[in-house]
Amino acid sequence: MKNYGKFIIIGIILILLIPIFGFGEDEYEERELLMGILETTGANFEEGDICLGGTILDRFIGTLEIKDIGYSIRDMLNIGTDGSHKNYYWEDLIEDDGFIQFTVQGLDGYNNFVTITLSSYKDVEYGSGETTLFINFINREKFDKINDIILEVEKFFDEYNKPVNITTCIIGSFDDKVDAKRNEEKILEVTELIEGYVVEEYKEDDILSFSIFTPYIEEYVFTGNKKMNLNIAVRFSEYDNKTYIWIGTPIITIGY
Repeated sequence: MKNYGKFIIIGIILILLIPIFGFGEDEYEERELLMGILETTGANFEEGDICLGGTILDRFIGTLEIKDIGYSIRDMLNIGTDGSHKNYYWEDLIEDDGFIQFTVQGLDGYNNFVTITLSSYKDVEYGSGETTLFINFINREKFDKINDIILEVEKFFDEYNKPVNITTCIIGSFDDKVDAKRNEEKILEVTELIEGYVVEEYKEDDILSFSIFTPYIEEYVFTGNKKMNLNIAVRFSEYDNKTYIWIGTPIITIGY
């Protein structure tokens, strides 16, 4: 990984799910759901990854404007402003014909490792352009005040009258190589618990990937003509002799 991207069972089964996934009177959080899945598989928590992004402008912008936007987001999220975090701050600007990318990385006040990526391109032939913003949060402990942070980012997109796409991924591990068949059994057991069904699956050597649809997650994407809103993947790493599991919604957007 670079630098170190919603569960209906009636009656008694639903009651059994309450202590596992923390259902309550209010709508539960997707991250709590994913953590519940992780705990059910028995894996150890490694890190959480949340990515928010999308198009903010339907035009190409220059260096001064892209930096101004980047710095306003940096300051809004308090990245690198804490004296103890200044050593973790980094920024980079790439410029080419009709393309600019401005990247800011650092720790915020809640110890989230944050990457802000602003990209702007210009179509010289047709005179059109686009500017996109993606903000990635990684935390190896827990996400503290992440709801407040997400609201701030959503407000920022609202200022541009643009929607923001959000993907969430929880990464866990087992301390040894887990049999591929057992990995598949774990995923299918969880799928049944959340009244989901497998839309697509991929198997190769030590890699398993399942695209799932569950009524407990509101948002979804299409794979072909089928809806999916939960992605679970498992892979064994010979490097550290661990089996890793990725649990993402609506899809896993980070490499595995």
